Amino acid sequence: MPIKISVAGLAQFMNATSFRQRRLLRDHKFPFTKDGHRKPQIVRYSEARSTIQKYHSHNNDVTVLLDAVEALKKKAAENPDKDPSRIEDNIRAIKTYMKHFQNNQFRVLENPRPRYIHGEVHVTTAPDLYVDENGTKKLIKLDFNAKEPKEEVVNIILKVMHEAASGEELGVRPADVIYLDVSRQRQFNGKKLNKQLKRDIDAACETIADIWPKVKQS
Repeated sequence: MPIKISVAGLAQFMNATSFRQRRLLRDHKFPFTKDGHRKPQIVRYSEARSTIQKYHSHNNDVTVLLDAVEALKKKAAENPDKDPSRIEDNIRAIKTYMKHFQNNQFRVLENPRPRYIHGEVHVTTAPDLYVDENGTKKLIKLDFNAKEPKEEVVNIILKVMHEAASGEELGVRPADVIYLDVSRQRQFNGKKLNKQLKRDIDAACETIADIWPKVKQS
């Protein structure tokens, strides 16, 4: 059986202490509790992400964004004690995207799920958008977090996404693999990432393969 880890998990692994690395691998290896229940996973910006995907899928219809904001406001009003900060974060994310990025004229393509494979390790990459912009195919990862992402983490995600896309022959250049930091209106791409980073990624995969059998369920 292959060892499966997400690209975000790999990036975290490569920038973590040895103790934290083992904890990350345990969470990936044992997604279920001992009694068979899947461990809860809170995807903080799920509404913002799905709204933006829908917006571009509906020919960049801004009413999709406006309606989503109103629906979230209504949800917050009707359930004031149910995670209000998470709902407010999604409203903020949608509004920021609407203000700064709504003019991106994307034609949404069927979203691929390419994997980067090195030895036993399969790194899953799930781009938020696979689009055509004026004849150019682009893979886009959306980040809505209020906390600024680390550049080294962004670079790992971009490199792995491009290598995985190349393996699937998706026709995406490094410059068109994009990490969109919505909160700070910044855009990164994989154009200048070098072969040394790929060697570091492969070395991390080999370390994961070595540690994986030793990781036990707590």
